Amino acid sequence: MLHAMKKTIGLLLTIFPIFCVAEDNFLHMMVQGNYLLVGKALNSDATYHGKVQIKDNDGSLTVLRSINGQIITGTAAIESAAGGDVKVLRIRFTEDKTDYEETCMVGSDLDNYARISCYLYQPKISTRQPGLEVLFIDHTVK
Repeated sequence: MLHAMKKTIGLLLTIFPIFCVAEDNFLHMMVQGNYLLVGKALNSDATYHGKVQIKDNDGSLTVLRSINGQIITGTAAIESAAGGDVKVLRIRFTEDKTDYEETCMVGSDLDNYARISCYLYQPKISTRQPGLEVLFIDHTVK
């Protein structure tokens, strides 16, 4: 009995990392697309809307944000959060010489497209009023 349990634990410890990598790859593919953006500015009640494109660039994710005619390029990655218990989409970009970062939860809508909701903040700067953004798949883009 003890020998069988040791074998089972050994097998699980061998297989578990494969599932973690598979989850990263799945989320990496799932988040790629064109999105409609609805947001609330950092440290403000001002709202805005625009479009976001997330695309693969040789294994890395590139983000194009288009808001009020201004296009900003950033990066994104699937990363661990909450001590490694959760996978999130982390988006980083610079706007007007200020660095921003978003930590995003990735879910799916009723059609199995990614639905992405984010907290927007400046890295290493505390805030009581983070920005909020939600991304919905843009069905108008072909």
